[in-house]
Amino acid sequence: MPANTITVSTSPVVLIGCSNPGLTDFLAATLESWHYQIEVAHNGTEALTRIEGAEPASIALLDMDLPGPGAVEIVWEVRRRHEERRTWIILFGSPAGKDQAGKDQAGPDRARTDRARADQARAALDCGGDDFLLVTADTADLRVRIRVAERVLALTSRVRKQSAELRYHVTHDGLTGLWNREALISLIFQETDRVQRMKTALSLMLLDLDDFSRVNHDYGYETGDRVLIELANRFRRQQRSYDLIGRCGEDEFLLALPGCNLESATLLADRIRTSILARPFALDHDATTLTASFGVAISRGRSPLVVLREAERALAEAKLAGKNCVRGAVPGALLSEPLLALDGSSSEPGAD
Repeated sequence: MPANTITVSTSPVVLIGCSNPGLTDFLAATLESWHYQIEVAHNGTEALTRIEGAEPASIALLDMDLPGPGAVEIVWEVRRRHEERRTWIILFGSPAGKDQAGKDQAGPDRARTDRARADQARAALDCGGDDFLLVTADTADLRVRIRVAERVLALTSRVRKQSAELRYHVTHDGLTGLWNREALISLIFQETDRVQRMKTALSLMLLDLDDFSRVNHDYGYETGDRVLIELANRFRRQQRSYDLIGRCGEDEFLLALPGCNLESATLLADRIRTSILARPFALDHDATTLTASFGVAISRGRSPLVVLREAERALAEAKLAGKNCVRGAVPGALLSEPLLALDGSSSEPGAD
């Protein structure tokens, strides 16, 4: 642990940025008595490094007289780099009519200090600081500002959590937790842009469970939902970190496979058919295996909507071929042209 860190509890961390030893000790002792964890930065460079760290302090108290870079420059830089407020920054100065040691001033010195502190207060708020404080021996104001900071940070944290949950629900299927169709198509457009730049492979795979309505009819929709959840979990355990998987219908799934050409994607589809689906699924006190039909198409940087139509056509061919099989679409093929079967041979619709 750094020598300039004072650990008092697991309470919110307060960073004190101050070069005045007496004032630093006073603030540290006060905050310690209120059970905060204290960290100290003796100059602007140390303070900025700590605020910009991976786990920044919750609250920062920065002296307006902090040497290079100054408190105002620190706040400007932090606000420029981060749209969200990760640290509540309170800038502080000595009260009007006091010097840094807390001694009374008189005459012209007091007047100059009054004007300087007023200018500091304006600068503290204009630069994006969250609050400005005049430090005195009476710590009531300090405690109020710190407690307000805690409440605002707690409220902000709840809002961010709720926003993240909302974004998740907007982009994910409510049952399986996989991407929903709209979000997945958007991601595929982004992946297609990368394919165009990098000249890499990308394939789309459509999977439709065969006769899944039988499960819902015989065992009920709740059991059918559990089967879909288990299937989604099996997908997650098998997928690569950069594969994209979404649910596009009741029992239809879409996979985007970066780095896979048509042959590799077709072989992967067959492995899913024979390994993931062939394992029994629990149905109340019974168990069953499922089959699926697959349609695969390669991107080659073309519009995802065009490639998706080709995958849909290949899926329809797999259904016509007797289900429980894989068909790969020839890129740019017309509806009357043949498709690629798993072994690479061509097949006319319904010919198998």
